[in-house]
Amino acid sequence: MLKTTAKVLFGALIAIGLLIPAAPDQAEARSKKKVGFFTRVKRAVKHKAKMTVKKTRRAVVKAGCNISNGIHDSATKAKSAITGKKAKRVWVKGHYKTHNKKHTKGHFARVKRHHKPNGGASQTPAPAPMPSDPAMPM
Repeated sequence: MLKTTAKVLFGALIAIGLLIPAAPDQAEARSKKKVGFFTRVKRAVKHKAKMTVKKTRRAVVKAGCNISNGIHDSATKAKSAITGKKAKRVWVKGHYKTHNKKHTKGHFARVKRHHKPNGGASQTPAPAPMPSDPAMPM
């Protein structure tokens, strides 16, 4: 009878253990598997290669933008020399934006003309000079 009772209790314990998931120890939950030396070296080499390719691609794109900018600038200068008029539009060179690192293609942009009226003289009249002695009239 003792053997059968022990078997039943032992079976019940196993069944309860299978039904209730065991909570991992806090130390085990925090620890992560250590990364091996060769894995770290492989990751570093891959990262370095990606960064090198990225910098090379950007350099090639910037060189192309410089060439395109030179062509457009010379054409704009030639046109203004032939016609005798200033250009209404200028070529903006392709560039990488600083914050999001996206490339902006080259494009034409309007020239903002700021005309000063009266040959550059200001519109506001000069203030009247204050008399040095308030008792004496001017």
